[in-house]
Amino acid sequence: MSQIVEFPLEGGGRVQFETPAEEGTVPVGRGGAAATRAHETLESALTHLRQVSTAVLRNLRDVAEPPDRVAVEFGVKVSAQTGLIIASGTSEANLTVRVEWDRPGTET
Repeated sequence: MSQIVEFPLEGGGRVQFETPAEEGTVPVGRGGAAATRAHETLESALTHLRQVSTAVLRNLRDVAEPPDRVAVEFGVKVSAQTGLIIASGTSEANLTVRVEWDRPGTET
């Protein structure tokens, strides 16, 4: 069974995500249009993801030979109770960091 989680937007309006049903949430609305309201705005929830990316990038910039390119990838789950969270994947943590060097004599 699924539910709709509704995140308010700071500029007005809202965005809705279809998610697996959670225990302890209270749908808001009528009949088939019922949605569970998130406890924070979408922009506020995304701030946490930006902090993760910033921490990874800051640490990689401090290495002796910083990479030319860095890609940070993570899966995200949407939850009415916890907002956006990094999703578990096929490994212990679903955070992939790819670094690349374009300098001669270095490997990717």
